Amino acid sequence: MITLQELCHYLNTLLQPNLISDYCINGLQIEGKKEISKIATGVSANLATIQAAIEWGADVLIVHHGIFWNQDSPLITGVKKEKIWLLLQNKVSLLSYHLPLDVHQKVGNNWKAAHDMEWTDLQPFCLVNGTYFGVKGKFKKMSRENFQKMLESYYEHSASTALGGKEEIESAGLLSGGGYKFITHAINDKLDCFVTGTFDEPIWSQAFEEKINFYALGHSATEKIGPRALGEHLNKIFKLENAFLDIFNPF
Repeated sequence: MITLQELCHYLNTLLQPNLISDYCINGLQIEGKKEISKIATGVSANLATIQAAIEWGADVLIVHHGIFWNQDSPLITGVKKEKIWLLLQNKVSLLSYHLPLDVHQKVGNNWKAAHDMEWTDLQPFCLVNGTYFGVKGKFKKMSRENFQKMLESYYEHSASTALGGKEEIESAGLLSGGGYKFITHAINDKLDCFVTGTFDEPIWSQAFEEKINFYALGHSATEKIGPRALGEHLNKIFKLENAFLDIFNPF
């Protein structure tokens, strides 16, 4: 068992949210009980995830997408009120780490996935406002169809594709979530593929015009990696019971 203060200090040291300009509050968002023995992690602080954390008996819920965002209304009404009330009523603390959980090279959404899929020559990828948000790397040459199968197996999610590049591939850039607009970074780095979570209409033409292979595996699916890895890491460090709350979201 550790204190909430100790957990927050450790996570802020590990993930260093103060070094990244973000558009939400990173760290503690809702304060619950002071002592922690059970930690739940998840992708988003939606109602289903909060209810699952309470049902499991979590003392802390750590997510990638929290409740408070910079451009949100300050009013505590409706579903936001219900979420906050449930957390307070059950003394469950809510912590959220957004971009810090994308960029981390051990428990982040991108680097952890690249390591798991055994990519080599890993390097920081997609520099924006002084921060690299993704990772790029190489792998054994394969067909782009087999690469797709590998991605779908790893993320347990079907891929939406625009296969405008080479048929035999050996390099890719990875940027989880809603990073499709940053395909230009993969193009400029002359990578064979760009892997992300979501897509939009212009990407189809851009992939064929710029001769690159594009794969979108779902915003939620590509951002399960970090929260799950973080929970496992905390279990090793503090020997606390942990659970990743895999709430269905096909998007």
